[in-house]
Amino acid sequence: MGSVKNMVKGFGFTAVYVVIAIVIPLLTFSLIFDLVVQGFPIVFQQQDYQNITFWVVALGLPISGCAFFKYSSPKQSIRKGIFAFIQLLLNCLYLWSYKFSGATNISFVFSFGDFTLNIQQMLLVYMGIYFLTIVIKAYDIIDFTINRKKIRENRMKA
Repeated sequence: MGSVKNMVKGFGFTAVYVVIAIVIPLLTFSLIFDLVVQGFPIVFQQQDYQNITFWVVALGLPISGCAFFKYSSPKQSIRKGIFAFIQLLLNCLYLWSYKFSGATNISFVFSFGDFTLNIQQMLLVYMGIYFLTIVIKAYDIIDFTINRKKIRENRMKA
């Protein structure tokens, strides 16, 4: 019965990651693409919009797939650690793709000038947090590998 529970858990988290990594960003950028604030349009070039949507989908799908394998794996298994590490690296690429797709520079064009909102520094803060998380996940993989026999014995007792 545990494997069925893990599979349901995996599908559930995959759906959550699809919504968070693909659906919400696509809806947000679709709304921003056509947004007019007090008569002033927020300008996204068509090419920038297509780049952003491409990278959101191209990296959101593998992140969601890794979420399935990560959450359907047993606790403290090497497979769970490896897929958590891969998912974390994909999350880093996903965040980094925002910078190169133009999503971190939002331009407001007015009749009397323009204004650009640059959120690249915030992206770098998130990347620093992800770096620390990568160190923790690498430690988990090493720990699960070294203590493999002990983890299996504890799993058999429970």
